[in-house]
Amino acid sequence: MSNDRSRAPGWRAAIKLWFLLDVVVALAPPLYWAMDGDMAPIAGVPAALFYFLAVNVFITASLVAAYLLDQADGESAA
Repeated sequence: MSNDRSRAPGWRAAIKLWFLLDVVVALAPPLYWAMDGDMAPIAGVPAALFYFLAVNVFITASLVAAYLLDQADGESAA
């Protein structure tokens, strides 16, 4: 079990980088505006809406990964 805890700081750093990428992707309007042009729909969904949904899934996945890491370490963020 001590071997798992020694890897936790590396995973925590990866999650923090993932959160930073979440902020950049979610708050970068040029990316959203680039998707708002005359682009063909992706899977039948307008490109801007697809971008919004993809960002939502990406952020949710990072939160779930952080939660699972905390649960594996027996720690609680609350």
